[in-house]
Amino acid sequence: MLLVLYAGNLSGQALESLKNGKSSFEMALEQVRKISGINKIVILEGNLPLPMVDKDIQTIKKDFWSVNDLLETLISLSAGFDHICFAWADCPFLDPALAEKLIERHIRYAAEYSYADGWPYGLAVELLLPSAAVYLKKLADKDNDKNEKAPVTRDMLFSVIQKDINAFDIETEISSIDLRCHRLNLCADSKRNHLLLRRFLDANKGEIPDTSAVEKIIAEKPDILRTLPAFYPIQVFEGCPQSCKFCPWPIIEKNVTEKRGFMEAAIFESILDKIIDFSGDAVIDLSLWGELALHPKKLELIEMVLRRSGLSLVIETSGIGWKDSELEACSQMAEKYKANSTNSLCEKFSWIVSLDSADPKRYMEIRGAGFAEANACAKKLFSLFPNDTYVQAVRTAGDEDDIEKFFRSWKEALGDVKNIIVQKYDDFCGLLPKKQASDLSPVERKPCWHLMRDMPVLLDGTVPLCRQSGEIILGNVLTEPLDLIWERGQKNYLQQAGLFPGIEKYNSLCAGCDEYYTFNF
Repeated sequence: MLLVLYAGNLSGQALESLKNGKSSFEMALEQVRKISGINKIVILEGNLPLPMVDKDIQTIKKDFWSVNDLLETLISLSAGFDHICFAWADCPFLDPALAEKLIERHIRYAAEYSYADGWPYGLAVELLLPSAAVYLKKLADKDNDKNEKAPVTRDMLFSVIQKDINAFDIETEISSIDLRCHRLNLCADSKRNHLLLRRFLDANKGEIPDTSAVEKIIAEKPDILRTLPAFYPIQVFEGCPQSCKFCPWPIIEKNVTEKRGFMEAAIFESILDKIIDFSGDAVIDLSLWGELALHPKKLELIEMVLRRSGLSLVIETSGIGWKDSELEACSQMAEKYKANSTNSLCEKFSWIVSLDSADPKRYMEIRGAGFAEANACAKKLFSLFPNDTYVQAVRTAGDEDDIEKFFRSWKEALGDVKNIIVQKYDDFCGLLPKKQASDLSPVERKPCWHLMRDMPVLLDGTVPLCRQSGEIILGNVLTEPLDLIWERGQKNYLQQAGLFPGIEKYNSLCAGCDEYYTFNF
């Protein structure tokens, strides 16, 4: 059996010391060496210089690995082998016992592709027949222009298989406990996940945890899962061109359409530098409240985010106030910095246009004037960012017909539904009327995703506990270090995780909130 470790576009975190001076890369290599039945190991190397490996291990280096490059290499390497075992080289917890179970199932049922499901990413290898790799290449060739340029992603094999999934015999090793809801990645692809790996090792007394140990740690030590913030919604402009019924900002900030206060570019840049230093990578959302289009230096702010390789940018806009020339300049910046991205959380640059209705009269009721301009802006963005623009409408009780009209009209315009967002209604802890169309909450309540992953920043640098309310303030990014501010939110998270016996899990703010299960990045 051939084992291929992919190291083509690893983060620098993969080579940082994790245990006893050994990096995640070195530990991953040690783990796969323990798998029975492996006859040859090949490492596919990229620009990141790797430590020296034993002479019996072959290395193949490319400056850039595309989807097509990887599939062609797998086909070439697999000559003379019955099976291909594939894994990323930054997964130090790859479980040899799980791999052997998967291999046994794969061979017993003559599968063409096998994988494990239900555990966090990073514990299992993937298995592929050489003949299946050949067919995958044919599927990829149907989208050749894209796959010649597309970098290899962690779900690459399965994403290509999905193009014709019924053509493959697939086997799955399924965990006894479904842990997917925790959204954990046990790989050294970021500062955040490197910290998570260290915490798992500490929780397992310094030993590499196998699948059963991972299950136990997640159940017994929820406190270690809150690592570093990944999502920073930042307010950079005070006012809005509209006073929307679904937004609490016009209630919090009177005369919102007349407000013109904004965050200076130099201050914004200093915040970005702090975010990089603290989180390593993150998604920046503009703007938390207020309309970015009205900021006098908006293009400067956008470029500040894009030129930092660890940051991705999401712009949430009403579509009011943008000039075509500004959107075209944004497109040019996106192309300029696209290859600069080292952030795996989301695409480098995305847009969400809040429209809320396809009917001009209904739009006027919800948002006010501007229907034609907002729709024109959305269409312009789709022409410039066809894969990274989204139109959004909030679903409320009693307005199902309008939401269906919105959905169908944009589906017809776009020819697809993947760029249409139907957002759940948020009453902002009772600040707005309760108009939820349905109850989407899980049967068992888990700690809030936003306390776990978000750090909202207001115009003056203030960091509230969450965007739902300003009642609980954690600090100010302009005057305090981010680690101190983040640590202050730990108590609220641990409280919701049930780690303070005798104390109510939810304060008065959180008890009535139904946003705890919504996830950003």
